[in-house]
Amino acid sequence: MSLESLDRFNALEQLQDLRRRLEALTQRVAGAWVPSADIIEEEDCFKLLVDLPGVRPEDLEVREEETTLVLGGVRHPIVGAYTLQERPSGHFQRSFDFGQRIQAGSSQASLKGGVLEIVVKKARD
Repeated sequence: MSLESLDRFNALEQLQDLRRRLEALTQRVAGAWVPSADIIEEEDCFKLLVDLPGVRPEDLEVREEETTLVLGGVRHPIVGAYTLQERPSGHFQRSFDFGQRIQAGSSQASLKGGVLEIVVKKARD
């Protein structure tokens, strides 16, 4: 491994640490948590993958707004005596701006293995 690769690895590690700290601060200040997500752009659609372990489908809401998809919901806490609790619970909301218009009513969502997949079609101009 080269010195340049180590520098990139350290920079990525520092960015991930900063992201975790910002999420923790957001949760303390706003009382909400921020799920991790990926957006994959395809020719005619966007595919959004969101990590939501422990969230039930009935506790999710998806809204389309011009160029943006708004995702909200709640993860209910598990009752018990925790010896370690790193996964947040409570309400969350996150907006994803795709940078171009999306087709109204085209969102299709599925929740499998704690990952929410939403496919939304690009609008035809």
